[in-house]
Amino acid sequence: MIEVQNVSKLYRIYDSPSGRLKEILLQGRRKYHRDFWALQDVSLEVPTGETVGIIGRNGAGKSTLLQIIAGVLQPTTGAVRVEGRTTALLELGSGFNPEYTGRENILMSGQIQGFSEAEMKQRMDVIVQFAELVEFVDQPVKTYSTGMLMRLAFAAAIHVDPDVLIVDEALSVGDVYFQRKSLDRMDFFRKSGKTVLFVSHDPLLIQRFCTKAVWIEKGHVAMIGEARKVVTAYQAFCARLEDEYLQHLAQNTGIRSTEHEAILRELELVGARWGNGKIKITNVEMLNAQGEARWTWHVGEAVTIRLHYEADDDYPDAVFAVDIHRFDGIFLATFNNHDTHPHALPIKRGTGFIDLCIPRLELPYNPYFMTLKAYTENGAPDWRHPADVHNQLYQFDVLLTDRIIHGVLQLEADWAQPASQLAAHSA
Repeated sequence: MIEVQNVSKLYRIYDSPSGRLKEILLQGRRKYHRDFWALQDVSLEVPTGETVGIIGRNGAGKSTLLQIIAGVLQPTTGAVRVEGRTTALLELGSGFNPEYTGRENILMSGQIQGFSEAEMKQRMDVIVQFAELVEFVDQPVKTYSTGMLMRLAFAAAIHVDPDVLIVDEALSVGDVYFQRKSLDRMDFFRKSGKTVLFVSHDPLLIQRFCTKAVWIEKGHVAMIGEARKVVTAYQAFCARLEDEYLQHLAQNTGIRSTEHEAILRELELVGARWGNGKIKITNVEMLNAQGEARWTWHVGEAVTIRLHYEADDDYPDAVFAVDIHRFDGIFLATFNNHDTHPHALPIKRGTGFIDLCIPRLELPYNPYFMTLKAYTENGAPDWRHPADVHNQLYQFDVLLTDRIIHGVLQLEADWAQPASQLAAHSA
């Protein structure tokens, strides 16, 4: 259980080192600093067994919040309460002595957590093997690469049986293989009822692991709620900021509007949503056979994906597409009315909706993400300049049932045997 109540953190920013000394000598009669509130009136609650992700732009206050929860920093105002043994993986290598070997640092970190040297020696082989540092564990950590240091820190943190695990973007420096192994271990923590709080700039990771997310913006809580909704709102906010920045450049640096549009097209893959806006997808629903909207499904259920749109003109050759990605970004399938499932979908100016009917959702137990696309016509140059794209913004989950699909999906197929062989066997 983590409780954060009205926490604020103030830093005094001095323009020069002498400013601090002058304030001391003048006993506060003159001010040489400016106040910077890294956090202001932040409150949140993380129940035991819940996994919560924290997102926000660089400098928003995410790391400061984690450091306060971990007890590394004291808040200027407010209070924090954390129940259970807490392990924090904050700045890379923090708490490690660079002159000590990897083995010595593992022992030291365990003793800080309250374990005896004998207990940590019992765990040593498991930690070293998980970190993949068998050949280097007796070398000083000052000789380690960034990735090696991260592996050592993560392995030491998760093998002291914490009740609360706090991770601050530490996995971003590891290779893909170790990231996946670490994420599997975090998933084990989540399923074991441990409390996990972590910062990540990866929206898919937040949506995959977290039941709830917190968006921090300029030291304030901008939004708390269901992970999918918070991430979607945050990505839309970032896309809007990018657009406003480019418009500012166009107005103040002499860039013509056509050049401005070209810049937007060059950057279109950066954001989570882009397009020229001639057709806008305004909402999406997943409906069951009774017309009820939900985001959790069982294998084999019938699903209707309803796309609501707004068009600025008539488009007789409009094309819509729905892509499905697994939680780890693997592209599984696409449905479009141009070539995979041909069907004319002429639309009129104004608002409306179209339905994509999937008779059986043959996907195994996993979280998935939908990408939605709209085009005004079915060919070049429209393919290069879509009307609207929502890139992996919508999560749905396929739940675990008695029916198991082996692999990433299930294909329609039937077994057959020649009648002559059947007759021979019966004879």
